[in-house]
Amino acid sequence: MKRLTILISMLFVAVMVTAQTSKEINFDQYAKKVEKSNAEIQDPKKNTKDATWIKRGELMIDLFDAQILRAYVGMDPNTFMLVVGKPIQQEKVEVDGVQLDKYVMERVNFYFNNGQLERWEVTKPVIDKPLDLALESFLKAIEINTKGKSTKKLQENLVKLKGLYVNEGSNQYTLKDYKGAFESFKKVIEIGTLPILNQKDTAIYYYAGLSAQLAGLLEESIPYYQKSIELGFTNDGAVYFNIFDAYKNLNKGDEGLKYLEEGFIKYPKNTNVLFSLISYYIDKQEDPTKILVYIDKAIETEPNNSSLYFAKGTLYDRLGDGENALEAYKKAIEIDPNFFDAYYNIGALYFNKGVKYIEEANKVPARELDKYDALMEKANAEFKNSMPYMEQAYKVNPNSKEAVEALKNIYFRFRNESQEMLDKYNEFNEKAKQM
Repeated sequence: MKRLTILISMLFVAVMVTAQTSKEINFDQYAKKVEKSNAEIQDPKKNTKDATWIKRGELMIDLFDAQILRAYVGMDPNTFMLVVGKPIQQEKVEVDGVQLDKYVMERVNFYFNNGQLERWEVTKPVIDKPLDLALESFLKAIEINTKGKSTKKLQENLVKLKGLYVNEGSNQYTLKDYKGAFESFKKVIEIGTLPILNQKDTAIYYYAGLSAQLAGLLEESIPYYQKSIELGFTNDGAVYFNIFDAYKNLNKGDEGLKYLEEGFIKYPKNTNVLFSLISYYIDKQEDPTKILVYIDKAIETEPNNSSLYFAKGTLYDRLGDGENALEAYKKAIEIDPNFFDAYYNIGALYFNKGVKYIEEANKVPARELDKYDALMEKANAEFKNSMPYMEQAYKVNPNSKEAVEALKNIYFRFRNESQEMLDKYNEFNEKAKQM
């Protein structure tokens, strides 16, 4: 999964806790405030008032933000210097093959990727898990708030807390603390489903499931994926592959099959779903073409759905049945004349046939020149068959690197045939350089 930057940016307004800069943060004072709050919740006169618990929750929210020195994901180094201050030490580190800039502060380390803050590690907390303590406090306040006088204030604080849990979960995920990320995302869902708030966080169910799966908590991941599907967040079909994979690794692949089948019909471009479906049937020693039954049933219901014909073509393509693949792809184009993937796949079918003829020709002994020439002629014919479909794919999506690269290679092959071919090669060669 990519960094959850988009998800965080959606909630960012909700998590701006204070304008105070880190230079003004007094951690000794925070420690005293926590100590005072601990005493207040033990005081029988104060711990029955919702205000006491709301105040404690707000303190914990503020403390969480203070412990990361008011920094936030996406912050650039210049803003960091203004808000957080100059680091004690700066160094370059490599994490998972990526060069990061590490800013070392007294209590926390920050990591920048391409000029943006990506993650942090709190090395000297005033208190552990302040967000959990904030949630506990607000839940206690809700319990006491029977007359509803503090409802608005609690709602505002819970929205803030949700945003901070998203930040924390995303940071934990980036640090590969997948179990921690799962716990944080679970808290986002828990807060959202409170009657006082009643907010549906569709994407979070997916990320909770993914974090649980990566943490090896397969049984726990499945209900979150199921809810994500129910709410319509599928991450371009990835959820269907992921939930099947969880079932498969629990030795329950048969139970997960329905998700692959549903995912393939809805997201035929998702190759993980397609390959897993084919592998499933092969492992079961069954005919993978039985998937066609599902596609054909869907086509009966939606005869003008170009994606279903594309799915059919993709399946035939993967099974090596180029003729039927070609027919299905052309039907997809007939329905949708701007279907980039169908044009590209037809072009690739012809192109790959040409490559196979070349590979075959290269195995021909030098003395059998006629056979070699015949194979090369077939190869060139296939490359020329590919040309108009790749051109159309490029016309539909001129930003496709794959289409540009394919056309560059095709025209390079025929550049000596005519000035037109040479001009075309130069055109696409230049476009490829600019991408």
